Amino acid sequence: MINAHDLSRSAAPSAPPPHSRRRHIGAALALTLASAAIVGCSSGSSTNPTGTPTSGGSGTTSSAAPAPGSPVLPVTSNPISNTSTTQALTIDTVLVENNVDQAGNAATDHLEIAMTNTGTVDLTAFEVYYTFADPKTGDTEGYYAELPASFTIAPGAQRAAHFDNTGEADHFPVNEFSLYYTDVNALDVTVEVSATDTATQTATTTKDAGGPETAD
Repeated sequence: MINAHDLSRSAAPSAPPPHSRRRHIGAALALTLASAAIVGCSSGSSTNPTGTPTSGGSGTTSSAAPAPGSPVLPVTSNPISNTSTTQALTIDTVLVENNVDQAGNAATDHLEIAMTNTGTVDLTAFEVYYTFADPKTGDTEGYYAELPASFTIAPGAQRAAHFDNTGEADHFPVNEFSLYYTDVNALDVTVEVSATDTATQTATTTKDAGGPETAD
């Protein structure tokens, strides 16, 4: 005959040995660390083969001028904040086709901005913001460049800034994957130029459909 004292004692679960508890705790800790590693690997943005963040939106995360030698990427907004009202700078021409070099010879198509200093002091600290817009698709890209300190324009002088990857004097880097090079539709091109002690100037032009072409 089993008495109540024996029944309660047999029904109570026996505690696992100490080494068994250690195994359970170690397994749970390993599972937790593995889960954290999986979450960490799956967070953040991915990149395409060119190293550009593939965040799914247009533009990039920065509007600052790229460091020398770094890729030229689109910016999310226009960083120019010049509030001067002095009229000492004019944009003479904006070319994207039928370009010419400094000697007046035909050159490969690229963005070219010719400017004149109509004031009485040197113009310095040039900033350029330019956009490509495809009216057919609605795609738009904006690019910003701080020209080097050596790019100055004396009173009454003209100078052109070229945007391509030739590396020649007064030629500044571009994004070779921009709409200018990859979009075969016609593009609206807008440029804004800023310099010290003069009001910013804006000009527009249109790039014909068909991609970059050789100068006529």
